Amino acid sequence: MRARGIFVVIALSIVTAACNTRPQAPEFIDSTTTTTTLPSGSVATTTQPTLPPLEERVTGTVIDVIDGDTVEMTIEGTPTTVRLLGINAPERTECWGDEATVILSNLVLGRELLVVSGEEDLDGFGRALRFLYLEDGNGVEFVNGYMVAEGSAVAIQNGNPYAADLKASEARAYQSGKGMWGTYACGSSEGLEADRPVIRVSEISYDPPGPDDDAMSSEYVTIVNEGYGRVSIAGWVLRDESSSNRFTFAGGTVLAVGESITVVTGCDGGPSNSVYWCSDTPVWSNGGDTVIVNDTLGNAVIWYSYSGSNP
Repeated sequence: MRARGIFVVIALSIVTAACNTRPQAPEFIDSTTTTTTLPSGSVATTTQPTLPPLEERVTGTVIDVIDGDTVEMTIEGTPTTVRLLGINAPERTECWGDEATVILSNLVLGRELLVVSGEEDLDGFGRALRFLYLEDGNGVEFVNGYMVAEGSAVAIQNGNPYAADLKASEARAYQSGKGMWGTYACGSSEGLEADRPVIRVSEISYDPPGPDDDAMSSEYVTIVNEGYGRVSIAGWVLRDESSSNRFTFAGGTVLAVGESITVVTGCDGGPSNSVYWCSDTPVWSNGGDTVIVNDTLGNAVIWYSYSGSNP
């Protein structure tokens, strides 16, 4: 399917233990290798925000915060809706949506920010896509990156200059259980629990042969129950980095120990244990994406990121 960017992110392995402690986040390097592990001794890359020259800087004041990735600003006297470029925060109706809104509000509401354009100018809703920076006596805070680091937004691998670092920051937030990545950030239907289901991505076919729109019967993701008991995934939601692609597992869907299930993007094909998304368009980006599975309350049970291939 369509690639989202030229910058790639090393994929991470997801949680492999049943307890609510998470493995230490591995180091990151830029690479074109699609993998779920990293070589030992790999060194993280760090992209410091590059600010425009003083004479080219545009500033604006935040007058309202819509949600965790959208603000209303007055930029050079003009009211402007700004969507933070390269990230996707939960909707207000989703788990952690209100919390993300509060976190962003506490950082920027009423503050003057530096507004920097990227390669994309407007989204499909006419909102300005921008990187935002807060300059104060303590230095410069990259607002887009702050939201990801706080576990309040997903980084989108769309080719922006900071995509790799944002995804690395997201990985650390997930493995630290920050924000929406907390084991039971969205609550527990059975009260306090020490364990979470051990459900993992075992295989993903994100770039099958042929034109993307014609290959959706061969595009799929497989998840497997590697825990010690049967797990009902009825009502759980499989999603990607975007706000638009969501698949809900049907009622009565249960994974026995060692059992897997494959979700095919199209309406047919795939292994024998497949269910069908019947999406109108490809879901998993050739250029890198993240597989997220949320339980019925919205808790993230799976986080699996892959770097993809160059377009």
